[in-house]
Amino acid sequence: MESEHFKDAELACHHCGVNLCQQELLDALEALRVAIGKPILVDDAYRCAVHNAEVGGAPHSEHLQGIAADIRVEGMTAAELEAVARQIPAFRGIGRSDQPPYLHVDTRAIAAEWCYTSTGTVIAYYAPGDQSAGVVA
Repeated sequence: MESEHFKDAELACHHCGVNLCQQELLDALEALRVAIGKPILVDDAYRCAVHNAEVGGAPHSEHLQGIAADIRVEGMTAAELEAVARQIPAFRGIGRSDQPPYLHVDTRAIAAEWCYTSTGTVIAYYAPGDQSAGVVA
């Protein structure tokens, strides 16, 4: 499945090359691309079970269902990208990593938000700019 700004290869699983991304995710990514006015780099979208396990993904990850993408935009912080992504109603799951900067977005049924530490550990959501929240001793 492709769109104007997103090609099959960039949405496909890095392990098997299959792209099972759902239309709602693709439409939401297109809406975000239009809102930002700059290219969105997709680090990971659909994942097969093998690739999901290789990257340490959650056992029931939205990536497995083709409804999630890990994205970034050159010249934008993860917090800036998050602010725009929150304007796209289809994105109901948002996970932000400030270091390295990227944003997980997904089209799950029930809203959820979280943050990642610099080591990739999932932690409770904290507001952008809260320098103490993501620190792990």
